[in-house]
Amino acid sequence: MNDVLYKNNQKVIGSIVRLNRIKKNMSQKALAKGICVPSYLSRIENGELLPSDDVISILFERLGLKFNDSPEFIEKGLKSFERFLNDLNFNEFDYTNKIFNDIEKHEDDFITSPLILDYYLVKLARYCSTPERDKFEGAKESILSAFDLLSPKQESLYNFYIGVDILNITGDISEGKRYIEKALNYKENGHGYYWLSYVYRVENNPIKAYDSIKRALALYVEEGNFISIMESYEKTAEVYFMLDNHADAINYLKMSLRMAEKIKNSYYIEYINSMLAWSYFKTQDYKTSFKYLKKNSGLIDHRMIIPDSVIECLIYFTLEDKENLKNSITKLDTPQSLEHISKDLANILFKLFNFYIENENYIKSPIWEGLLIYIVDDITQLVELRKVFISYLKEYYIHNRRYKDALFLK
Repeated sequence: MNDVLYKNNQKVIGSIVRLNRIKKNMSQKALAKGICVPSYLSRIENGELLPSDDVISILFERLGLKFNDSPEFIEKGLKSFERFLNDLNFNEFDYTNKIFNDIEKHEDDFITSPLILDYYLVKLARYCSTPERDKFEGAKESILSAFDLLSPKQESLYNFYIGVDILNITGDISEGKRYIEKALNYKENGHGYYWLSYVYRVENNPIKAYDSIKRALALYVEEGNFISIMESYEKTAEVYFMLDNHADAINYLKMSLRMAEKIKNSYYIEYINSMLAWSYFKTQDYKTSFKYLKKNSGLIDHRMIIPDSVIECLIYFTLEDKENLKNSITKLDTPQSLEHISKDLANILFKLFNFYIENENYIKSPIWEGLLIYIVDDITQLVELRKVFISYLKEYYIHNRRYKDALFLK
């Protein structure tokens, strides 16, 4: 991890001085006063020169730092970082959290050592796409303040986690894609192509999405990354969703489910059950769809998915079973549902289905149109669900002889 830092000692000193000065909100002028001119300090911080031991000692003393560079400390730190990143790569999230908790306890030691940039990269990876935005942004800002000191390998790691965070948090597809592609320019890896496939699915490019997830799968096989292989099968199914090929999607989902059952991953099993329930709903095999829904216990999972409650409502709506639909719409605001759809969307879905239950001529009402338009506009990430409500809106337009509106509906 530390190819640059160990080859160029001045970069070690420069990164430690710069990052700790910034952390203490101290200007270069204030730190340099009585020691050297600010321009000389700037060259030190940029890794352009290595000052004398006396100057280093005075700078560190003014910053209140003790340089931690013992071989034992460096070796132990590097092993911890490597174990954390390897486990993260293999999706062992419970283990990585435990490893990082131990690492984070020694933050003050790491940021006064040759491992300072490595530590902030590990911290960036840990808090990527999590609600703990302050910690993620803090690590990001620290790295950016010494970005020119990163090695190509470190820069690739930074680009990857920034890209993933953008895709998950802000949803800026083009910007997230730019960072992922920059990371892949350094070295191909399964996770890079996995996220590139996600980008192409959002961009509605099934060919590139398929090519990317197949490349990810091949790299995961080389790595022996069992969990990611399992997830790649599921993402391949999502590409088939884009093509409305639910038969092939079901085959890949069942392959993924067998692997999840083998390792007894209950969260992932329920996730795939939900995906299969959706697939069978789309093939109009409602009996089998219900079979998979009933297998789930309602575990709350972070993965993006169409909630079971929504699938259940759609089945009863399609079957024109108002009695059971009346019961199903009460489940739309459960914690499991609200993990994947907003409270506002849950409320509008409730109103839509309730309007259908209470009105025989719902299909002629502009209220029905208004509710459908709201839902279609609100759904951005659950593309397959959006397609269903677009079809309902198109049906409304055709029924009411608004053929032009139906033709131009996207």
